[in-house]
Amino acid sequence: MKYVPIAMLAVLILFGCSSVSVQKQDTIVADYSKVRMIGPKKRIFVAEFENRSAYGQRRLGQGISDVLTTELANTNNFILLEREKLETILKEQSLGQSGFINEQSAPQLGKLMGANAIITGSVTQFGTRTETYDVVLSSGKKQITTCAIDIRIVDTGSGQIVWAGSGQGEAVRTYTNVLGSGKAGGYDEALEGDAFRAAVVKVMEKLVTALNNLEWSCTVAKVTDAKMYINAGQKSGLELNTPLVIYTLGEMIVDPSTGKEIGQEETKIGSGTVASYFGEDGAIVNLDADSKVRIGDICKLK
Repeated sequence: MKYVPIAMLAVLILFGCSSVSVQKQDTIVADYSKVRMIGPKKRIFVAEFENRSAYGQRRLGQGISDVLTTELANTNNFILLEREKLETILKEQSLGQSGFINEQSAPQLGKLMGANAIITGSVTQFGTRTETYDVVLSSGKKQITTCAIDIRIVDTGSGQIVWAGSGQGEAVRTYTNVLGSGKAGGYDEALEGDAFRAAVVKVMEKLVTALNNLEWSCTVAKVTDAKMYINAGQKSGLELNTPLVIYTLGEMIVDPSTGKEIGQEETKIGSGTVASYFGEDGAIVNLDADSKVRIGDICKLK
């Protein structure tokens, strides 16, 4: 008669059959409470990122842009412009729809969209790997996805890159299989999203601070004899009785040595005070005497 060793019998009774456990690495959470907002909320557009990694999938750039937009929205410090608006403008202006926004096209598109800044960037690295192990009574594997990104802020007023940074993140799933055969778990597609978010969060605090330091401005949408209507209001956090200075923009100056746009001269043409709100995010401004304002002029805090 054969006897099963007591220790082995105890193990068999304890586990019965194979059991699988999955452990997910915690995603880093950014703390935006340290950033003190300056003035009303800026209007920001996040362009689709380019994928420059060896992994040739356009969805990587789209995924990073979506995650970054969500994180910026979570700060509650900015007005995020929808990508659908860009598609409408591209059709109306015949600017093409296949290319990505770059530093050359950002100022024109930014003004058409009413954005203070456009965020562009690229996925520079992306990869996945699997590590396996076998020990007594158990086996397992670890799936690891890494992502690295470059981010740039383009000031739509000057067309210049005012800040650049990079972030790298990693997402991990660990599968442990006890008294089973083979390695547990197929590829978890959610790892990509977790790696995207980890990379974005690494750079978010500096990105938010840089956006916060940009000068705020809004655009004149309509003018009457003593009033003007602007594209910023209660939603933007523009307070009533706020004094504004209005400027008209001169022609765009181009650097002859590089062909790049340098910026536009701003000429003060008037001033006024925020009197009331209208619509989803608009305000009516009472103009001071001798203000000669036109549609398309810009307003800044006094």
